Amino acid sequence: MDNINFQDRIDEYLLHDETMSEEEKVQFLKEIEEDAEKKEQYEFTKNVKQAIVSRGEKLKAMTEFQKEMKSHYHRKTWLWISSIAAVLVIGFFAINPLFVENSPTDNVRGDENDVFEMTAPADSIDTDSISSDTITSLHK
Repeated sequence: MDNINFQDRIDEYLLHDETMSEEEKVQFLKEIEEDAEKKEQYEFTKNVKQAIVSRGEKLKAMTEFQKEMKSHYHRKTWLWISSIAAVLVIGFFAINPLFVENSPTDNVRGDENDVFEMTAPADSIDTDSISSDTITSLHK
């Protein structure tokens, strides 16, 4: 019975020390110093209180961390989605020219170098706008 009453006094000292007078606090501390069993009970209760406070702080920190990670996860997801979209768009513009011909060669006769090596057909001279007098005057 004495330990239960003493536990109440420990709780009052640790949790509600503002309700104790200075005289009661001094008497309580003196009693703890004189009795090893009461001191052990006080130390145990004090450690339990610190553990509970510490656990509460850790749970609060974990809750905050989980909120931050959830928000970080959403940002990371959007980053991945936008990165994939960027790769697809860049890939489209990089691969598309491979399937499209660069120059329209279907409306040109012969090779691209044949134009410079060709000789004019004989009948095209008759319809040419340059007269033979102009050609001879240019060579003189």
